[in-house]
Amino acid sequence: MTENSPKEYLDRLQCPFAAGECGRAGRDDLILLYEEFYPKAVTQGLPPAGDLDRMKWIDGLLASGWNFLARQDGKASGHSALLPDLQRGDAEYIIFVIQRCRNRGLGTVLTAIALETARARGLHTVWLTVESINFRAIRLYRRAGFQFCDEGERERTMSLRL
Repeated sequence: MTENSPKEYLDRLQCPFAAGECGRAGRDDLILLYEEFYPKAVTQGLPPAGDLDRMKWIDGLLASGWNFLARQDGKASGHSALLPDLQRGDAEYIIFVIQRCRNRGLGTVLTAIALETARARGLHTVWLTVESINFRAIRLYRRAGFQFCDEGERERTMSLRL
């Protein structure tokens, strides 16, 4: 991670990690992260299970999104991205944290960085979809200020006005 000098943080176990914006230079880190990520293709087919599809997906995120990476113990441990629609002034938000680092605050930091970036770049709304049974993610999103905006059974949409 070389973009914009990532900041240092401590997770809930008081272990250090770095997080910040990630561009094309972070591609190899993202490939390794998503090779290790489990389970693949469970939520909305993401991350893609096939190696080639996964690399195309990563390249698409790097080309059209604003990406953020967390690294812990020398390895990529979390990734989030905003997929902006500048004409509408909004962005879709996605986030993935590797299993070994979940429930330690990395997702909270990645979300805060993404929302700060969205505000700084003039967006008005950030939205996401989440499985209705993904209570850990829903708790994270609610703490960040997201609110439900539909009543879906399997997946729900949440949004945040900035």
